[in-house]
Amino acid sequence: MSWLVDPSLRVLESALDGLSRRESLIASNLANIDTPGYRPQSIDFEAALRGELASWASANGAQATGSSGGLEPPSSGPSAALALRTTDPRHFAGAVTTGSLEPAAFDGSLRNDGNTVDLESEMTALVDTQLRFGAVSQLVTGKLGMLRDAIGGR
Repeated sequence: MSWLVDPSLRVLESALDGLSRRESLIASNLANIDTPGYRPQSIDFEAALRGELASWASANGAQATGSSGGLEPPSSGPSAALALRTTDPRHFAGAVTTGSLEPAAFDGSLRNDGNTVDLESEMTALVDTQLRFGAVSQLVTGKLGMLRDAIGGR
């Protein structure tokens, strides 16, 4: 029966599992917002998904590109990193970086009880996770709809 299952459905299933786990960790962080000494927990879902994609690619003879599973920044075109043009000698020379634009995380606590849960960042992470879960769910629904159509369910 495994030959009927599309390999991409297994990757999408792993994505849904990882996002579900991340959402439960965020809920746990929010539930412990007033617990003295509590440190928030997180899961690196993207790294786990990259690992799943790489193992799938190696098992199926495909070649994964780079460490991000084919999500490398463009090397040409308007989105690529280009040198900045200076029109005056007083301008700063430099290049656009493709580094992370994420804010640096504050590792300490402003509270006396040692709790480092930040309500705003947890709520932002929760909304991001829910949006990703919805998008992956739509992909699964589309794949299953195509299978139903191929079987002749319409």
